[in-house]
Amino acid sequence: MVFRALLFASTVLLALGATVNPRKVEDPQCKKGTHSGFESNVWQFNVPAAEFIDKTGSFFHSEWYIGPVIATHGKDNSVGSTRTGAVGNSTFTEELVGHYRTPTQSVLRFSLHNGTLPLDGLTLATYTEEMRVMSICGGTATYVSMTATYCTDKVVKAYDFYNTFRSDAVSAVAKELHALEFVGTCPVGML
Repeated sequence: MVFRALLFASTVLLALGATVNPRKVEDPQCKKGTHSGFESNVWQFNVPAAEFIDKTGSFFHSEWYIGPVIATHGKDNSVGSTRTGAVGNSTFTEELVGHYRTPTQSVLRFSLHNGTLPLDGLTLATYTEEMRVMSICGGTATYVSMTATYCTDKVVKAYDFYNTFRSDAVSAVAKELHALEFVGTCPVGML
């Protein structure tokens, strides 16, 4: 049943114009000395998705998430394009491996492209991240989800790193948009 659902979802996305590089989006097989990790974060905000998509829907203009972009190669939001940034003393290159966009939804999927990424107290051996921004509540609100699968030498530290890094980045965008986070279903009065 799960396989059918995934196959159907993949077929629908491809039919709607999504581009995906299937060899890059699999659950990574970790090398000896590293361990699998997975993290998913979700937020809901009381602003239309178009506002969040305008701020977060570009693979190349992603300073809000990765800090200054040092270099880019290819065409923005095209599968196979790369961006280079830095975290602390480490430089990394990510490749866009999946992209889908409509006026009410944006999906960016990217993977580490240049080998390992040493961070303060841990090393990411590989990762793939997906960020989805979509309209909810009749167009009055936004649902944001970010998911990562990775191989690391320290799973707990990697989880904490992603959780803090993402929360800080998404909160800064929400603050800039004067968006308030909410939980549960659509707040009364938003529709």
